[in-house]
Amino acid sequence: MGIVNSFVNQIGRETGRDAYRSIISSSKIRSKVSSVESPISLLQDVKSFELMANDEATLLKITNLVEKSENCDPEDFEWQELFRELDNKIDFCKDNLNKEHYSKLEILDQLNADNFQKVKKEHIDYIKRVIEVLENNVKQSEQKNSTIAKLLSFIGFRPFYLDGKTVSSLGNLFLLLIMGGIFYRGYLAYSDPVLNAGNMGVSTQEQIAKVSRMGISLMVCISLLYIFYLVIAFRKVNKYECPIKENKKSITQFQKYLSEIQI
Repeated sequence: MGIVNSFVNQIGRETGRDAYRSIISSSKIRSKVSSVESPISLLQDVKSFELMANDEATLLKITNLVEKSENCDPEDFEWQELFRELDNKIDFCKDNLNKEHYSKLEILDQLNADNFQKVKKEHIDYIKRVIEVLENNVKQSEQKNSTIAKLLSFIGFRPFYLDGKTVSSLGNLFLLLIMGGIFYRGYLAYSDPVLNAGNMGVSTQEQIAKVSRMGISLMVCISLLYIFYLVIAFRKVNKYECPIKENKKSITQFQKYLSEIQI
């Protein structure tokens, strides 16, 4: 039979597999059903198919494989190769079994084609659901603006804006207040070392200069620490954007695959 082989040769299996690999770890998208047959294990059975001791046993075995293929998991991308292999094995039986079994093999041929179309439809429906889930994920994620998130990082509210984490935002705010307080103390020591020397004696110009230098050192250290804090915050914003880009890439791949498989 040529219908299965001709179809499988047309569609881009690798395009679909590449897109599938990019989201296979997402539990929201993929859910296995224990009652369906795994195309991978069934494919191995089909590939290892050989002639049995007699024609009746061979015919029974190929019939069982064709019937199992009807319930293969359309979420796996091996289903196309499965039906192509079955198609080849049926043709192999036509060439090697007694001609009296030809009519039965023709029926199996048609059943294999029907099963192929059935699983194809289920597979297309699955791909459409995957695309829908990815599009919803992108839509929800894009409701948060990365520029606003970076601006809010300056005052510690990035976690609350991006992820709704109130405790993290309060922790960041508390840290920034401490840093601001230390920076302010350093500024006071630098601008007016006499009044802000604390318990240190500032009776000489050298001592005043020392207090002033300590104030500068505090401001520099806190400024560097604040810059480091912002770098980490910006990286987290960029990390938040990575799944959006990956999902968009997957959507493009799946849409291309879908357009090919629907031919």
